[in-house]
Amino acid sequence: MFRQPFMMAVLLTGLGTLPFLFLGAIVLLYPLESPVAVQLLISYSAVVLSFLGAVHWGFALRDTAHPVGGETLPPAVLGAERQLLVFGVVPAIIGWVALAVALHFSAPRLALFLLLVGFFLTIVVETIGRGRNVVAGNYLALRWGASIVVLVMLLVVLFAILSGMRVG
Repeated sequence: MFRQPFMMAVLLTGLGTLPFLFLGAIVLLYPLESPVAVQLLISYSAVVLSFLGAVHWGFALRDTAHPVGGETLPPAVLGAERQLLVFGVVPAIIGWVALAVALHFSAPRLALFLLLVGFFLTIVVETIGRGRNVVAGNYLALRWGASIVVLVMLLVVLFAILSGMRVG
């Protein structure tokens, strides 16, 4: 069953969402542990967001490193590849800023907000990329499923902190 790379990606993506669910549950169910769980959630979110950007480097370099038939890529394709490379860095920067805001400025609310924006922008750009045939349809479907889990958990935790139900 898991011999196909995409099926393995589905399994690993599902496993990758578990820390979001687990840490979100800790924040909601165990008030005394919520500050640590929030920090761990922010840290894990920053790492995952960086990973999502790196995927775009893979998309860009796949075509330029191994052009079909050894042909030179047309300028329009090269331009799209450059955009992918630039976009691939943006999620990592957002994640890094969120982590810095949380750890060095003790602002978990702002960090969670930045991460929400980062994950949302990433899935929107990937959806646009699908329309331009840069992102595979099965990858986008997988990403939307995971993004919904991530966005909901980050939003729930942020709401719990903003409402005073939990301390971040």
